[in-house]
Amino acid sequence: METGHVVVFPSAFAATLEEFTVPRPEAGQVLVRSAYSCISAGTERKRYMNVYADSGVPQRPFPVRPGYANVGTVVEVGAGVTAYQPGERVLTMANHASHYLRTVGTDAIDRLSPNVPSDGAALAVLAQVALAGVRRAPPEVGQAALVAGQGVVGQMVVQFVKAAGCRPVIATDVADFRLERAQRSGADLTVNAAQEDVYAAVMDATGGNGVERVYDATPVPDALPTNLRVAATRGIIVMLGGPMGKAELNLYADFFRRDLTLMGVFQPLTPTEATPQAPWTQQRHRQLYLSMLESGDVQAEHLITHVAPPTDAAAIYAMLAAGGEDSLGVLFDWR
Repeated sequence: METGHVVVFPSAFAATLEEFTVPRPEAGQVLVRSAYSCISAGTERKRYMNVYADSGVPQRPFPVRPGYANVGTVVEVGAGVTAYQPGERVLTMANHASHYLRTVGTDAIDRLSPNVPSDGAALAVLAQVALAGVRRAPPEVGQAALVAGQGVVGQMVVQFVKAAGCRPVIATDVADFRLERAQRSGADLTVNAAQEDVYAAVMDATGGNGVERVYDATPVPDALPTNLRVAATRGIIVMLGGPMGKAELNLYADFFRRDLTLMGVFQPLTPTEATPQAPWTQQRHRQLYLSMLESGDVQAEHLITHVAPPTDAAAIYAMLAAGGEDSLGVLFDWR
């Protein structure tokens, strides 16, 4: 019997690599051997640090198997499976593991084109999060847009709104390293929110009008008051970074009088089945990203900063919990 490995959080601030016996696929299943899995630095960092404990949102108790973005190769198929063949590369929403089973027709399985790099494809679920936010408040050609927070999701939003024709596209963060990458993602202007006056910079860049679209991809609520102030009259502020905590807002002056719209976007609520009213599914968002990655309309190479063996899981999560050390896309290499 073959032995596999899976990343586990046995408790808060702990990450280990555990062994398991690789299973055989049953009818309707495929067995996938991992190449890369992508860490969601927002969700997984919060779970590792047990930040959700005070959120009021029910969570599974420890131990936890983290991860939801994996690229690998089908190595065996179960009875009745004809849609996939051994040797095909696929993207799935599996945990961080060397091997895993997926059920055809139930689990997300996206076949990869030969021209799509496996490491870039591993960012597809984070791109799916970015597209969910952009889709809720579709940008229009010529609109000014601000993207707060330049993690992988924020960098993807910059690329998508740039492709939609927004100008200028303004990126904010508190780390110069991420702002430099945001320029490579296509931002017309970058602003270090810890060192510069974001409001003054936005007003100067937009002729005093503000931005019609604000996409807040930060994990904290601190940016929200500024994001309201920089929005143009009847602008839309989309929160897609899963901020934890509270924000104090000047509702009358900075929100009500300018007829703003504030919305939260929780990506898992994006439908998995298309309807005429909601044609954009989670799968369609992933496939759009993969298509744009293949054509070169979005770039991922500059967003991957760390590639580590899964044996380094404890050190990787400790690094993320401590602040990230100039990290963006962090992958486990299972090859």
